[in-house]
Amino acid sequence: MNSLDLPLDQKTMRPLGLWDAWRISTLGFGLATLVVFGSWAFLGQWFYGTLGELGAYLAWMLLYLGIGGETMKGLLPEWSRWQFHQVFSLAFMAYALAWMVAWFALRNFGGEMLGAFLGSIAMGWVLCLRLRQMREWLRVSVILFVSNGSGYFLGSWLHQQWDMPWGALGWGAAYGLMFGGGIGPAIWFARPGSSAP
Repeated sequence: MNSLDLPLDQKTMRPLGLWDAWRISTLGFGLATLVVFGSWAFLGQWFYGTLGELGAYLAWMLLYLGIGGETMKGLLPEWSRWQFHQVFSLAFMAYALAWMVAWFALRNFGGEMLGAFLGSIAMGWVLCLRLRQMREWLRVSVILFVSNGSGYFLGSWLHQQWDMPWGALGWGAAYGLMFGGGIGPAIWFARPGSSAP
């Protein structure tokens, strides 16, 4: 039996509502994104110069895994910190790697759009697979794509309007809050015992 199938104590926990999931992920992923985009805004030259472009992206992915995993662990309150980190890390890595492949292949708006699409599908698939709710895969993927794409492209527009570092921070705020606002509901629909209609 997989350790992910064994909740700590489901009977003593208050049920997590959809609003709770939205709030936790909006704030948690928003914080992670501000740290990542803030490091790009103020230390981007160091990251690129020291690690190269791919290395910088991988380092930022690790920051997301650590901070996002820690701040959003309340999305599966009946599970241990380690169990949540496993699920979130696998799902976010699938998203990030799919996005990077699309971006490095095209390096234009089409690459960003394809990355948002493929990354959301990959993240949704991993979440639903790990949480054993594959029947929710389409709904979860659509939630992730809409929130991811809207936050990313609104943020990109803000970045074009403002000089650095404010443009990067504006991008991070829009992307973090909007994509974060989708991650929580996506996990809520995909989690074990979901009361989704």
